[in-house]
Amino acid sequence: MSTNNRPKHVFVSYIRTTPEQLWNAITKSEFTRRYFHATSIESDWKVGSPMRYTMGEAREVASEGKILESDRPRRLSMTWLFKYDPELAKEKPSRVTWEIEPNGEVCKLTVIHDDFDGETRTYKAVGAGWPAILSSLKTLLETGEPLPVARD
Repeated sequence: MSTNNRPKHVFVSYIRTTPEQLWNAITKSEFTRRYFHATSIESDWKVGSPMRYTMGEAREVASEGKILESDRPRRLSMTWLFKYDPELAKEKPSRVTWEIEPNGEVCKLTVIHDDFDGETRTYKAVGAGWPAILSSLKTLLETGEPLPVARD
């Protein structure tokens, strides 16, 4: 499958915040724990460095990757591999790119999740997961509180 035909997800949000505050919300655990499934994020954000989201006191790795591009506060790209599910962990890493564009009092945030080997389980999982995460991020930055966690 050529790279042009590979599936990808593109999510766009407009958030009343500054580029620096949005960057911090993406890269600092005091924010991610509040909107990103209670995970902490770990990295030094240098190209080539590892990145991981961890869960709970035991710091179980939920997902991990490597920093591909880091241009604070405009663009951050990383590989992505789920680790919390053994089946998803067998898949080839995909890529997540965060693009931040200031526009007056708001920022346009574009999240591109791509580089999948077809419509994999990861592709399907992130397609369902990113909208809630990004909505909660927007709500957190605009109101000070994330969205309540939905309980099925």
